[in-house]
Amino acid sequence: MKIRWMNKIMRSVFTKLLVVIIITVVCINILVFGFFWAYRNVAGKSFKKNMAQYLNYLIEDMGTPPNSERAKQLALRSSIQIRYDGTDETWSTDEKLSIPHRLRWHEWRESPHIRTGIYRGTHLIEVDHGKGRFLFALGSSFDQETDRSGLVVILLSLLTLILIGAYLSIRWTLRPVKWLNEGVQQVSRGNLKHRVPVKRSDELKDLAEAFNAMTDRIREMLHAKEQLLLDVSHELRSPLTRMKVALEFLNESPAKQSIQTDVVEMEGMISDILETARLHHMHGQLKRRRVNLIKLVKEIIPMYENYGPGIHAGDLPSAIECNIDPDQVKAVLKNILNNAAKYSGPQSKPVKISVTSLKPHTIIRIEDNGIGIPEEELPYVFEPFYRVDKSRSKHTGGYGLGLSLCKTIMEAHGGKIEIESTLNKGTTISLFFQHVKRKGSSPN
Repeated sequence: MKIRWMNKIMRSVFTKLLVVIIITVVCINILVFGFFWAYRNVAGKSFKKNMAQYLNYLIEDMGTPPNSERAKQLALRSSIQIRYDGTDETWSTDEKLSIPHRLRWHEWRESPHIRTGIYRGTHLIEVDHGKGRFLFALGSSFDQETDRSGLVVILLSLLTLILIGAYLSIRWTLRPVKWLNEGVQQVSRGNLKHRVPVKRSDELKDLAEAFNAMTDRIREMLHAKEQLLLDVSHELRSPLTRMKVALEFLNESPAKQSIQTDVVEMEGMISDILETARLHHMHGQLKRRRVNLIKLVKEIIPMYENYGPGIHAGDLPSAIECNIDPDQVKAVLKNILNNAAKYSGPQSKPVKISVTSLKPHTIIRIEDNGIGIPEEELPYVFEPFYRVDKSRSKHTGGYGLGLSLCKTIMEAHGGKIEIESTLNKGTTISLFFQHVKRKGSSPN
């Protein structure tokens, strides 16, 4: 289940769009960071060269030997603290300024007599000059590294926000695609009343309107087809009744028996058609009650012990309760078991029936080892009057209404029916019922 969910996410257009945005953000950030890093290296060389010249100018301005009073004036004016360690004297413009014992120095390739380091957030520059060493502590006005880093962070953050905004805008623009996908799924489940929201004024709005118009047209066509079938079925009842009355006045003969058989067959077909229509339009009138589904299955199994290959029931649970119309569910089970026995050879393995509880459904599976159904025929087996055997022979099947009626009954119960089949290997039909938690009362 988790793997299927992950595959669905990875196939999503929005997921691919998000991946593209993320890759774009990473590439832009790397590009900007790389640009500033290269700029820093180039600018750093110029800074070091200019700083070396500036420090040499300060050293010359302090005189030889260096004048501490002049150094204090320069320190006040340039925001630089100066310390001098010579052979004859040592002084500092700031009493707290001293050479740290543990400091990692970095030599300047451009000026070998100069080295730099950072101590407690202060940039230090040491210059060997003549008979002494000068130590310069740069003030905050020289600390451009922090400013550049802050600008880089701000720039990268703004670019990221812009791209996130672009992604959200594209996602909002393509939201109708998600609505259309939901609409297609609903229609594929048979829900032709589903409407795709029409909230835009672009090409996607036109597509949504066309989709809604298409579903309306399909619904009207199916309704007209069902209504025609019902009208014809109702109209046929009167002439069939007259034929039955007329047949009673005829002498017994093979022709009379043949006509009577055809009349009975037509009456059965009309009854199935009208029952299917009734279940389609009168779901609320099912005679539902709390029923032990296991008990219901066990009541039906003995009917098929001597019919065809027989029935084998595995280890059935003791009780599973469902809110169903037992008569209608029995009709579904009998229809499927009749087909399973009919299309299984006498030497086939017994038809297998099992019941499992897998929330939120209780599932009845009926598996045979008969002739099977071709894969290309499976999508149509639940349509009214559809038969795999195109000869329409009475000896190879009914009217093609059995499975259609089963589907209607299952949907009326809020469940569903599924079929799997392999030609010449067998067929498995699964009935899904809504799960009901068992109460303390005994099942019916």
